Amino acid sequence: MNGEAKAEPETFAQFLYNKDKGTVLGRTGTSWCQITVFYIIFYIFLSAFFIGCLSIFLRTLDPKVPRFYGKGTIIGVNPGVGYQPWLKENPDSTLIKFNLQDSKSWEPYVKQLDNYLSKYKNTNETRDCGASDNNDALETDTDTFPCRFDLGLFEKANCGAKDQYGYKSGKPCVAVSLNRLIGWRPVNYDDGSVPEEIKGRYKPGSITINCEGATSFDKEHLGKVKYIPETGIDGRYYPYVFVPSYQQPIAMVKFDTIPRNKLVIVECRAYASNIEHDISTRLGMVYFELFVEDKKPVAAPAA
Repeated sequence: MNGEAKAEPETFAQFLYNKDKGTVLGRTGTSWCQITVFYIIFYIFLSAFFIGCLSIFLRTLDPKVPRFYGKGTIIGVNPGVGYQPWLKENPDSTLIKFNLQDSKSWEPYVKQLDNYLSKYKNTNETRDCGASDNNDALETDTDTFPCRFDLGLFEKANCGAKDQYGYKSGKPCVAVSLNRLIGWRPVNYDDGSVPEEIKGRYKPGSITINCEGATSFDKEHLGKVKYIPETGIDGRYYPYVFVPSYQQPIAMVKFDTIPRNKLVIVECRAYASNIEHDISTRLGMVYFELFVEDKKPVAAPAA
């Protein structure tokens, strides 16, 4: 054996603070200063590199147009169909239910349609468009204003605000629209290829809307359906281009003889040659339920 003393293992308390070596957590004060300065400089350069990359990336983006859109992207080329009134207070429900003898029951739907259509009151930076006009110039000329959408057609058909959109009379009107897709425009059907469901109402250049009952029971009880305009959504307002004053075209569907006290499931489809219909993904279509009651409202129990 040699005469050297065996070094004793360092305890945890000594690791935290060793008075003899002058270390804290195994490092001297000088070592802690050096490593602190190193990591400060390291993270400054790392942050600068990240900010620089993010800045370069953001400069390549257009705030008005998605980087990737159209065929082969998650956005796709097939527009979805939406409807109003859709109550934000109950976003998971597609039921339109009201009682003809209780004005408070249809007030939320009237208010929702009022709010939805209020955007059309702002006609600044829009233009009147004739039958032969469209929004084609929006894609190439930034000084061109989009076509102004006129709600007067709905007022004449008793689907306007003054008639409470038909809810007071039990003839509810539902607004139907397409999702906005940059650059999308309807493609006309070839001669002889117009679907039977819309053959009598189809007009080249427009998107014809057709609503039917979802089941045989619903088809039987849906009653008379009126489309405003009959040809559907006017194609003059396409293509959609992101400009603040763009006014999205819509059509109204009026249910003139919807039965009382019966739930009817409605399926509305949009028709153009470049609109596909898929029941599983609900491409090109939308579903909602109508339930028009006609009974004395039950009084709320006294407190």
